[in-house]
Amino acid sequence: MAKNTVWFVIIIVVGALLGSFLGKFIGLVVPAGAIRDLFSTEISAGLNPATLDLRVLDLTFGCLFKLNVTAVLGIILAAYIFRVINK
Repeated sequence: MAKNTVWFVIIIVVGALLGSFLGKFIGLVVPAGAIRDLFSTEISAGLNPATLDLRVLDLTFGCLFKLNVTAVLGIILAAYIFRVINK
């Protein structure tokens, strides 16, 4: 069970990364217009970095997710592929 969970997380992260890279690439290649805006717009959600200075040690905490349309499509496609492979 834990092995499947680890593989699922890895596949979802890879799908999100590939989708995000594809969205950035499309945003660079496609001329200005509605299509470019659709693929290059990102939604950020999470906690901005916060720093704790202990004089001897500096700790930074935070997690920020930046999603665009192709990243979400990559996540959905990766989840589908995982489901098909895991039958």
